[in-house]
Amino acid sequence: MTAVLLGTLFVAVTIGVLRLHPFLALTLGAILAGSLAPSGVSPPDRVFAALEATAGAFGDLVGAIGIAIALAAVIGDCLLRSGAADRIAGALLGLFGERRAVWALAAAAYVLSIPVFFDTVFFLLIPLARALARRAPGRYPMFVMAICAGAVATHSLVPPTPGPLGMADNLGLDLGTAIGFGLLLGILPTAATLLAAPRFARGMTVEPDGSDLPGPGPKTEPGSRPGLIASVFPIALPVVLMSGASAAAAGGGIPGAAWAAVLGHRNAALFLAAFAAAFVLWKTHRAPVRQLLGSFGGAIGEAGPIILITAAGGAFGRALASGGVTQDLARISSAADGVGLLLLAAGIASLLKLAQGSGTVAILTGSAIVASLVPDPAALPFHPAYLFAAVGFGSMAASWMNDSGFWVVGRMSGFSEGETFRTWTAVAAAVGVFGVLQVLVLATLFPLV
Repeated sequence: MTAVLLGTLFVAVTIGVLRLHPFLALTLGAILAGSLAPSGVSPPDRVFAALEATAGAFGDLVGAIGIAIALAAVIGDCLLRSGAADRIAGALLGLFGERRAVWALAAAAYVLSIPVFFDTVFFLLIPLARALARRAPGRYPMFVMAICAGAVATHSLVPPTPGPLGMADNLGLDLGTAIGFGLLLGILPTAATLLAAPRFARGMTVEPDGSDLPGPGPKTEPGSRPGLIASVFPIALPVVLMSGASAAAAGGGIPGAAWAAVLGHRNAALFLAAFAAAFVLWKTHRAPVRQLLGSFGGAIGEAGPIILITAAGGAFGRALASGGVTQDLARISSAADGVGLLLLAAGIASLLKLAQGSGTVAILTGSAIVASLVPDPAALPFHPAYLFAAVGFGSMAASWMNDSGFWVVGRMSGFSEGETFRTWTAVAAAVGVFGVLQVLVLATLFPLV
């Protein structure tokens, strides 16, 4: 347990206080925890083994998720530059109407946060929230909270976002199943949070300033934006393909099941989606093909640090699992019923989020620890997807000043630190708490085993 405590403290201090890059902090934390893990060998041998184990775990995770994260970054970049993301947001606003703009913003964030990172989704939608607030005085905090609620749900639950993608791999969960469960289980907690949100912002009088904040990437003229079907297609395609592969595998003996498995492989599905998104971008701007293909370097470059942090977070989680925490938690989990195990999984993720700030790291580290407690998912009294969801929701419930999302929301919205606590922190916690309660109820009533 000493290895676990010192490793976690090291990561929390180096990231939260010293501002060390998370990749370096997590990698060093994994080596430290591995070096301090109880064993019968000499200190030099323990350190050597920790170095090897960290490198091996890092390599395994890069191999499992690296390509998918890079392709998701390309898809998101194409959706932004083509105007497809803006087209989806506008269509949802038109569907719900300005009187229900809160629900429209939440729905837009919920959809866009599947292929696009949380920060980028917020940058994209906050100008729309500001524009709406000028026509609806007093509702600006609600518009901001709607974006937060929708984006944080799918960011923490739906692959190919890095955290859920790595978590599905850690827990051995089929990717199509993870996507389906994540999409469905995020809806009710998001809606419940929006209903409760007016209480969080009661008495807040903040209004947007006079400036419009540009979203990431060039603006497109309304006439040059792609159609709605073309805009949604690159998002829907990988979801359909991966879910189809899962259904074909479950059915057994279905004609074409082998090709469904190929097309539904995470890398194949995301490559096809990236080609579709690139075609939408080309169709919109008619740029030379060589120029278009050369423009993906920026998105892939932005994905590089995410891949490093994601893999390092998973390696850190495996180091903690081998550092003594598994045995202690195993005693707790063996004495707990199904509900107790779900609460334990959510609690581990929440504590990790509170300690070091990153939801992605909390998801990856927490799921690695939880996976070590469940050597045989088939023996669970409920479907393993509920464990997946418990970790995802748990990672939302403790966001404060060591979370980059806290500062993104606060600075881009023009909120003070206190107002950010009342909006972003409260919303993220509400989605997490409502989500965990939902998982407990569903796993009890509909265990799906």
